[in-house]
Amino acid sequence: MDEVYLNGQFIPRDKAMISPDDRGFLLGDSIYEVIRWYGGYFFDLVGHAARLRRSLRETRIVWEDDPKFEEIAEELIQRNELGTECAIVYFQVTRGVAPRTHAFPDPPVKPTVYGFARRQSINTLVAEKGVAIWLTPDPRWNRCDIKTTALIANILPYQEAHDKGFAEVCFVRNGFVTEGAHSNIFFVRDETLYTHPENNGILSGITRKNVISVAGTNGIAVVEEAVAADMIPYMNEAFISNTTGEIVPVTRITDQQIGDGTPGPVTRRLQMQLRELIQSCDPRR
Repeated sequence: MDEVYLNGQFIPRDKAMISPDDRGFLLGDSIYEVIRWYGGYFFDLVGHAARLRRSLRETRIVWEDDPKFEEIAEELIQRNELGTECAIVYFQVTRGVAPRTHAFPDPPVKPTVYGFARRQSINTLVAEKGVAIWLTPDPRWNRCDIKTTALIANILPYQEAHDKGFAEVCFVRNGFVTEGAHSNIFFVRDETLYTHPENNGILSGITRKNVISVAGTNGIAVVEEAVAADMIPYMNEAFISNTTGEIVPVTRITDQQIGDGTPGPVTRRLQMQLRELIQSCDPRR
């Protein structure tokens, strides 16, 4: 069973066809969203849906059926028999099919809307042991707040880091850490949590938002302030967060060991508290 959603229909994946004139294919003129399914429920589907709609507004892509997003995500899980599995739903909306030009199609065309679900578990090993990430200049555009599929500036540094044996990148812009290629970055110093503020330099991560929430609820001070790259040696802990991995401790950034080189106590507390928040959303409890 492998069904996808394409332009209002659920069809077998091998029957899905998209025009070579689609602007998502030709220009990366599209946005996307990824949601995690926890074997019976989505976590913060409301937050993901709000971010999808914000990306649509910011790119001026009009999808008239956007109120159906949550319903489509649920049906993708059920049609692919993933109800009791850990899985993700990927959803993408392009500006549609039109002759290639930089200007928007005039008159407007219908967007191309595509979604799929697949089994994907949390990597508990990296969540337990932590990872090393690679410090590198941030080469991306100045609208990182839009979740666009145009990710080549994320992909190239990430692949270089991957080739060197690192799990993620740590982007630096104007001397300050921004985020990773597909995750937000947090630091801990003197039991205070630091992370880049929400602006057009980072993506507003859904897991990031929930980490900040559980930290505040549990008495951990949070400062939304960019950390200078030259302060990394003075940080006690670090971790990355995203939808597919939740919280992953960072034990080394390039050649700089973080703390004692093992996941720290604040990171561990936040992992546990985030997990409790996620499990509290299970309607079967």
